[in-house]
Amino acid sequence: MEYTIEQVSKWIKSRKSTFVNGLKEGSKIDDQVIEQLLENASWAPSHGLVQAWHFKVFAGEAVKRFFAVQKEIYKQITPADKFFDFKYEAYDDKWKRVSHVIAIIAKRDPYKRFPKQEDIVSVGCAVENIYLSLEAFGIGGYLSTGEVCYSQQMHRFLALGEEDEPIGFFILGEPDASVQRPPRMRIPVGEKTEWIRD
Repeated sequence: MEYTIEQVSKWIKSRKSTFVNGLKEGSKIDDQVIEQLLENASWAPSHGLVQAWHFKVFAGEAVKRFFAVQKEIYKQITPADKFFDFKYEAYDDKWKRVSHVIAIIAKRDPYKRFPKQEDIVSVGCAVENIYLSLEAFGIGGYLSTGEVCYSQQMHRFLALGEEDEPIGFFILGEPDASVQRPPRMRIPVGEKTEWIRD
């Protein structure tokens, strides 16, 4: 056996999200590292080998443009009672700490061989493969989701097909070691499990 259960469990449990404020200003990741992350992502399970994942990678100046588009969409779609100036203004600085943004899309199988939710689940597994690869490369990141991500405006910006689904944006950069997050917790799995024996 190449890996022990203890090694695999430790690897899974060490997975974490590093948010923008936990990334170094001026983060730079080599494009080849991003390519390797996406290679790992592509080994997710996929019913019928549909491989519904599709990636659009924003790098260099395109990262700044990406956050400018997010900012404008936030302004367009957010009702006045849910609009926060601090959140709106934060878009102006995010790009300074972000090396790459990967838009992760569930691209609908044109033959529709399987239910759409199977495409989405498969792409979710690809996201986890990215998460599990981050620490080995010494980089940080997280999957950003929400109303801006799922908006029609973003759908158009990404030039998606009518049945394609944006899953989220993987924000990537170099982690700032001075930013410490509290340990992650999980509800005991026994509270989430029902055994059926007959």
